[in-house]
Amino acid sequence: MSLLDTLMLDTEEVQRTFDEVIKKIIDEWYEKVASFYVTKDDLVDGGEADDAVELKRFHDKNGHRIKFSKDNLDFTYGLRTVFEGNDFLIEVSVNNKVENFDYEEFRSRLTAHYRKTGRELVPTPYELRSHSYHEIFQLGTNFREAFQVEMREGKADIMRLSFRLNPELIDKLTSHPQSSKELVENYCVTPFRNIYATVYRRNS
Repeated sequence: MSLLDTLMLDTEEVQRTFDEVIKKIIDEWYEKVASFYVTKDDLVDGGEADDAVELKRFHDKNGHRIKFSKDNLDFTYGLRTVFEGNDFLIEVSVNNKVENFDYEEFRSRLTAHYRKTGRELVPTPYELRSHSYHEIFQLGTNFREAFQVEMREGKADIMRLSFRLNPELIDKLTSHPQSSKELVENYCVTPFRNIYATVYRRNS
């Protein structure tokens, strides 16, 4: 087998592992909050209109998403893996429909959070406990490149935060999918959604 074939197999394994990791994060999130919302399973024989559904989840070529639509809530969080050149990225996103949303406050709060917590050592897996979060999930020196806002006329804006996995540590992450799930959820996903919720409440 050539070196190119080996690299392609490694890439496919990384993609497969992390795709399953982020799928599980969305599924567990959905199952945790489903009792507070009307879901598709709550509709009797599909008799009610689909727009009555307040909580949805999606797993497709665009990644893994969870959509909230209840009362004044109307947003979708997304997770996906991206290969960009030689870089492997985990992207967290949210669709924002709030008018006059303070994007700079959101960016500032994210920046402050990750500058502080990024220095902490990860608790798991054992082989990576000597490494900090920002060594593993890299945001680069310019946070404005990691955090992007896509403004869409007539549609919800999309805010994305991309973490580059340290290529020297990917094999250890791939070998421990449960630990990787905990790290991605606790470091990449939960702070992003909590900070968005804070700014969302201040602006809506």
